[in-house]
Amino acid sequence: MVSYCLTIPRPVLGIVHEYAVRLTAFEFKNSGNQSDKVVVFIGGLTDGLMNVPYLPNLAECLDGIGWTLVQINFSSSYQGWGTGSLMRDADEISQLVAYLRGEKGGSRKKVVLFGHSTGCQDIVQYISKLKPTDPLKQIDGGIIQASISDREAIYMELESQGKGWAELEELNQFAQSYVDEGRSLDVLPKRYSDLFLGAPLNAYRWLSLAKKLGDDDFFSCDLTPEDNQATFGKIDRKLCVLYSEADEYVPSFVDRHKIFEQWRSVTPPEYWSEFSGFIPGALHNIGPGSAPGGVEWALDRTVKFLEQV
Repeated sequence: MVSYCLTIPRPVLGIVHEYAVRLTAFEFKNSGNQSDKVVVFIGGLTDGLMNVPYLPNLAECLDGIGWTLVQINFSSSYQGWGTGSLMRDADEISQLVAYLRGEKGGSRKKVVLFGHSTGCQDIVQYISKLKPTDPLKQIDGGIIQASISDREAIYMELESQGKGWAELEELNQFAQSYVDEGRSLDVLPKRYSDLFLGAPLNAYRWLSLAKKLGDDDFFSCDLTPEDNQATFGKIDRKLCVLYSEADEYVPSFVDRHKIFEQWRSVTPPEYWSEFSGFIPGALHNIGPGSAPGGVEWALDRTVKFLEQV
C-alpha cells in the first residue's frame, strides 16, 4: 500500500482560479508578470494540490523560460477518483483550458498539459478520445510522466499478499455482477478500497482500472499494438513521454523498454517528441529514493519540448 509524506518544504505563493462551479486551479506565482503560455499539471490517483514533490521545481523552471504552471484541482482529486472516470476528468480539463484561453483566465495563447501517473491517462484521453472541437479547448501539446498500468499495480499489491491474477479475476467478476445488475455506480465493499489506495470505489471505476482493456487500461504490457491504436495511434498533438526508469509500481515482468518502443511505433511519428525517454533512476514521482539528477533531467526535457511547441 502507498505511504505518504509531506511534499511541500515551504509555503508556495500563487493565484486560485475558479474555472467552473466548485472547481479550482492554482497558478504558481511567477517572478515577473504571469505568462500567456501555460503548462497545466494533472496529478494521479489520490493527488491533490502540491502533492507531487517536483512541482515547485517545475514552476521555477517554467518561470525561467517565460511559461507559467497551473495545477488543476478537479472532482477526481484526493479521494474523488474512486467514483469518477477519465471522461469526467477530460471534460473538466477542457473547462480549465477554455477558461485559461478566455479573457477571465488571462487570454493565454499556449496551453500544454503535463500529466503525472493517471494524469497521463487523462492526457491521452483528452487528445485521442475527447478530441474537443471548440477552439478554446484546443491544447498545444502534452507531456506524460510515469505512465503506468493501474491493473499491473493492483496485481503487485495482490502479489505482496501472496495472491495473484486468479484473485484479481475473482474481484473483477464480483464487480462485474454489480454492472450486470445495473449498479455500475454503486460503491463496492470495503475490501476493494483496502486493497487499492483507500478511496471508495464504484464498480465502474474498479473495472475501468482493473480489467484488461478497461477504460483506464492504456499502458499495460499485455496490450497489443492494435490495442494501442485506439490511444497512441490517435494522438494528433505533440507528445513527450517521460518514463520513470525505476518506477516502483511497475512489476518486474514488464519489459519497460519494449512497451515504450511499442507506444512510440504506434504514435504518428510527427507527434512523438524526440525528447521522450527514461528519467534515469527515477521512482514514480521522482521523489525521495530516486537517483540524483532525475528531476533536473526531466525538467531539461520539458524545456526542450516546450521550445518546439
